Parts: sequence; structure tokens; C-alpha cells
Amino acid sequence: MRPTSRRAVLTSVAAVAGLPLLNDVAGRGHTAMAAPAAPTAVPQPSYASYTDLFNRKLHTEGKHWARRFRRVPFELIDNASATSEPIRSTAIIAPHGGGIEDGTSELCLAIAGYTLTGSGTTPPAPLPGVPQRDYWMFEGLEDSKNLHVTSTLCDDPAALHICGSSMYAVSVHGFDDGDAAKKIIIGGAAEDPDNPDLNHPVPGRPDKPLQLKKNLRAALARHYAAGGSDPARAVEIVIASPGHRLDGDDPDNIVNRTRTGFGAQLEISRGLRTAMFGDITSAAARRSTAGVGTRDESYFWNGLVNAVREAVDDYERGIVTA
Repeated sequence: MRPTSRRAVLTSVAAVAGLPLLNDVAGRGHTAMAAPAAPTAVPQPSYASYTDLFNRKLHTEGKHWARRFRRVPFELIDNASATSEPIRSTAIIAPHGGGIEDGTSELCLAIAGYTLTGSGTTPPAPLPGVPQRDYWMFEGLEDSKNLHVTSTLCDDPAALHICGSSMYAVSVHGFDDGDAAKKIIIGGAAEDPDNPDLNHPVPGRPDKPLQLKKNLRAALARHYAAGGSDPARAVEIVIASPGHRLDGDDPDNIVNRTRTGFGAQLEISRGLRTAMFGDITSAAARRSTAGVGTRDESYFWNGLVNAVREAVDDYERGIVTA
């Protein structure tokens, strides 16, 4: 009787048991070795609120998202005769930071007067020579595009506290219309200077923008005027008309959930945000190349950051611009 090899026995057993043949396991037979199973994709829900996101735990803190904020009870003293100290009553927020709307986390920190650092590292440090303001941001770390919670559904406790403790807020957002246009759309709650108790526009009445929005438009136009007639440096700056999809005037919008019910929303086009960074493709790259590159990154980055700081400073001092 011919002896049976150990390999033959194992092959026979595998065939009976429905297991892969040895040649298949080794990837050397006529049948290719099966590819490893793909990693399970994270479900793609539409979250009804941040509370919904936090409690369903489909996306987890530290892996998929992070929230960062700073609330500082400033002790302010103004004893100078020739200058006025801004009272720092305006919070800066980025509801869709990180990879959700690229560049908005970095802009939020810079406008609020802090260095650019990532979550889980050394906290952002105050920048010398500029006022520091409270800030809050929700950041997408992974699977970011499925973490967009509409601003009117924002119920994050930290965001509610930061905005609810402030007289005003400025929110930084990004939009993408599929082109390279450099554009800023200024929205937020509106006020009627003839009726201070009327916080929001009513149907049939022309929208009279909050003075903070006017200050922002004037400061942005002034800072970007340095581009002259160069079309590559042109930035379009508009205040959203009533009913515009990005007007941001809903009282439930987190930027308007302040002590006064007023806030200003900055929607920044993808083309302009891209132009601010030498590399916008990752959080680490954005932090190291904000305003740094071989094109006009400094012009576009500094123009927006400095303009918003100036507009808020003036507004807090009682200075109004057209």
C-alpha cells in the first residue's frame, strides 16, 4: 500500500470541512488567496444634534472628533488717557472645525488671539500684542464629512456656555460652490437701530445688518484693498441678503445664542481658504503653513485674521464703520 503523505491528509480534511486548501492559503494554487476583509466602515448617520452624536457613539471622541474651548474671566483695567481697551465681550467659534470645513479651526484660534496647536497637545498659548477672547470649536479628526451638525442644531454644552456668557459671537465657517472664487459671505442675526428690542428681521422689512457685520465688511474690504486690481488677489465681500441660504440669522443658530441675541457668521469660500495655506490637506499641514507659502498665503491669511480682530476690537470700543 502506498503511504499517504501528511499534506494529502490535511488537504482531504480541509476539503471535507470546507476549509481553504493549502495551496489557496499559501496563495500558490490555481485559486488566488482571498483578500483580507475590508475594515468595517463607520455608519454615516445624519445627526439631529450634538447630543445625538455624543450619545449614539457611532463616532467617538478622540478618534473621530474633538471639542476645544477656552473660557477666561478676564480682569480688565483701562486707565489710559489716549486709548481704549476692547472689553472682550465677543466669543470666536468654529462649529465645523478640523476636517469638516478645513481651515476654520486655525482661523478661530488666530482670531481669538492664540497660537495654532492641535487637540491633545500643548494648549494654545496667548499671542502677544493682541487681545485674547473666549473660543469654542468642534473638530472632525476622522470621517469628518459625516460629522457636520447644522449650526441651528448645536446644543453642545460648552458652546452654549461660551456663547451664552458673551455679548456677541463671531462664527467661522467654510463653504464650497465648486469653483476657485475667493469670497466671504457675512451673515448672522440682524438688528434694527430704530428698534433695539427687535433682534431679528421680520417679513417684508428690509434687513438692517447688525453693526458688527458692517464693521466686518469695512475692515475686510480695507485689508484686501491692498490687492489692488490684481484679479488673483481679489476677494468678494458681501453681507448675505435676507433669505439667503447662508444668512445665518436664525435665532437658534449657535452664533446668535448670545446674551444679546446677536452674532456674525463668516462663510469663507473654499478657494479663499485654500489660498491661505501652503498646504491645506491635513491639520498638521495647515498649522505649519497658515500664511506661509510661495504664493500669496500671507496676504490672504493675515488679511482675514487682522480684519476680523480689528472689526471686533472697534465694535467693543464703540467705534462703528460704514
